[in-house]
Amino acid sequence: MARAGKTRRPAPRAGKAARGRGGRPVARAAQGTRRNVVWYAVTALIVAVGVTLVVVWRPTRSASAGVQLGQHWHAALGVYACDHWDGGASWPTPTDPSTKGPVEAGTGTYSGLHSHNDGLIHMEPQGSDATGVNGNLGNYFNFNGFDVSSTRVKFVTADLKNGDKCGNAPGKLHWLVNGKERTGDPAKYVLRNGDWIVVAFLPDTKKITSLGKPPSYPSLAKEVTPAS
Repeated sequence: MARAGKTRRPAPRAGKAARGRGGRPVARAAQGTRRNVVWYAVTALIVAVGVTLVVVWRPTRSASAGVQLGQHWHAALGVYACDHWDGGASWPTPTDPSTKGPVEAGTGTYSGLHSHNDGLIHMEPQGSDATGVNGNLGNYFNFNGFDVSSTRVKFVTADLKNGDKCGNAPGKLHWLVNGKERTGDPAKYVLRNGDWIVVAFLPDTKKITSLGKPPSYPSLAKEVTPAS
């Protein structure tokens, strides 16, 4: 009489891959996993390259101390005199009669800080007179025949100093950069790419922060990502 024994399972045939749970071939599953990892890695690389290109090609603000040779930066400026924007969003800049290029007021010297009737400060230095700390608000005013200090502003038509009247009330000079009021001498402020600046002569009853952005702000947004 034959002895009962354990049933032997047949060995897997040659050429057949071993199967894991669910009957899925183990080797094929591993290959699929590797393909997924590669796909995700390539996708992540493409996204990273795309973001980098956007950042590189879109001009942005810089934290460096002033514009340098070979750079072309922009800032928006508005000068408010008591109750109106003096010059609005556009004012003339001194130019050379023959070349039509921007020059410093009263000279034939190229001006590295100028405007193009657009209410923007264009920073395009060709010498040290407008680079680094020399790329400041005071030099822009001086190069264009204007003047600004902690107590006075002279612009397109305005020429006001602390104590002069705005209507019946005495006024005072205030200034802000990117929405934040500053103290000290605005002439020493080193301009940065994307800045928007307001210089205002106001009575004590009016706050500079209530004026909003300068009229040339939309023009700035076409050139660079403005400061928030």
